[in-house]
Amino acid sequence: MELKVLGSSSAGNSYILDNGKEALLIEAGISFKNIKKALDFNLRKVVGCLITHQHNDHAKYIKTIVDSGINTLALPEVWAAKGVTGSRSVSIEVGKAYVLGNFKVIPFEAAHDVPCVGYLINHPETGSILFLTDSYMCEYRFNNLKHILIECNYSDQQLMKAIQDGRTQPFQRERLLTSHLEFHTCKEVLKANDLTNVEEVVLIHLSENNADEQYFVNEIQKMTGKAVYAAHPGMILDFNS
Repeated sequence: MELKVLGSSSAGNSYILDNGKEALLIEAGISFKNIKKALDFNLRKVVGCLITHQHNDHAKYIKTIVDSGINTLALPEVWAAKGVTGSRSVSIEVGKAYVLGNFKVIPFEAAHDVPCVGYLINHPETGSILFLTDSYMCEYRFNNLKHILIECNYSDQQLMKAIQDGRTQPFQRERLLTSHLEFHTCKEVLKANDLTNVEEVVLIHLSENNADEQYFVNEIQKMTGKAVYAAHPGMILDFNS
């Protein structure tokens, strides 16, 4: 199984888990044309799409995906906000398990400024995958994780520097505190989980102005003893168990 990163920023988020026979889309924040290209234009292998919340950098192209016949999982609030209906638009319940091909997914509540979920994803080839973005905290603990994709959006130190330099507006700090995962909080979430079987940690949705990518990667690698990557468009990682 490969993880393909198509986008991982406020400009647009999209990821694909693909073993050549079946593929699971995660987020719909980049153009469907680019998603199709990453799939080698083989939509028949797509078993479904997971959406975390309604913001356009995660859900802008949700209607196009549904109209293409792909079963898409999202909160009821997302469907209402996007005005999308139909048999392919599946309204999810937090804590309920869903099966898409050989993928089993369980949404859990995230802490954002609109209704939002993270996903625990399992496939026989990968084991358990944690996907958490756009959440300023996480109260859940997960067992036997093999792969982690977790937001590390900003550090308060980098944010204050960006505000002083005029690259970030002061009012944005208040929103970030209650919408996105800060570097130290990301570390605390990782510490709270058993990482014994984890293969790698992928840091996602890093802020262009308020993050220090190399520092984040180095510090979390030192703390966890695991391979740590910062997600970039075009990145492909082996996610086999």
